[in-house]
Amino acid sequence: MKGKWSSGKLVALIFGSMAAGMLLLGSFCISVFLLLEDIGRKSLQAEKENGDYKPYEAYEEGGDESYRSYEDAEDEEAREESIYYDFHNEVRSDLSYQIRMEELSCYYGDNDNVLVKVEYPVVSSVDSGGLDGINAALYREVDEIKRYAESVADQLGSQESYAFEAECLVTYMDEEKFSIVYRENGYLNEEGYESYVIPVNIDMESKMALTNTQLLDIDDAFSIDFRERCEKQNGEIAFLESFSDQDITELLTDTGSLIIFYTPMGMEVGFNYYYGWVTVTYRDYQKYRSHI
Repeated sequence: MKGKWSSGKLVALIFGSMAAGMLLLGSFCISVFLLLEDIGRKSLQAEKENGDYKPYEAYEEGGDESYRSYEDAEDEEAREESIYYDFHNEVRSDLSYQIRMEELSCYYGDNDNVLVKVEYPVVSSVDSGGLDGINAALYREVDEIKRYAESVADQLGSQESYAFEAECLVTYMDEEKFSIVYRENGYLNEEGYESYVIPVNIDMESKMALTNTQLLDIDDAFSIDFRERCEKQNGEIAFLESFSDQDITELLTDTGSLIIFYTPMGMEVGFNYYYGWVTVTYRDYQKYRSHI
């Protein structure tokens, strides 16, 4: 995943385009920042333990009961938390197509010291016409990970180990659109080294992958608003303070760094950057929809 990872993980405006080999030769301080800034587990998205809250009423069948109704929340903190998306599966069984998960697990390198474990979805239906293209689009990221693992194995020392894990989550599915994310983590010598979120959005009517950068109209005004929403939802992320509004616009409009996918709450929007990733929940995403 040399090309893709360099644009997704490394902020082009600050660090330039780096090959995957440079990542592996980089300082272990990256893993320290990853541990300190685990954006994937945003503090305001932690589940409340109050069992009296009711599930969010607007969710589709099969929604996760960890989401709480905004109207029923008893305090302001719970109200704020209830309007934000948290990563989970939204698999439905009442549609014209079905989803099953499969797993790839394999080793690379002369010493088998690079391990890859990837979970990926397969779409099936009674009328299977056109599904090959959908499944190929969903599997494309798996191929990227396999190529990346091969490049890591070529550069890794015999006494070192690397493990790359990718969890796949179905974030939204209906008859018109289907969204998944690969939540990916790399571990160098059992220490956290890199983290990404890779989205795939499918138009189920045309049976084609959507061009993610064309889903929303994103400009500097959007980025200013994104920064404000991010601070409110995720708290202060010190590293992002070094980004200008134009930097954020570039990250949100670059196919290698943009994170965007549908959820029952609307749309999740964000980007991969050098020390991890960050996303913001847009319940009102439709007012930003692209008309291309």
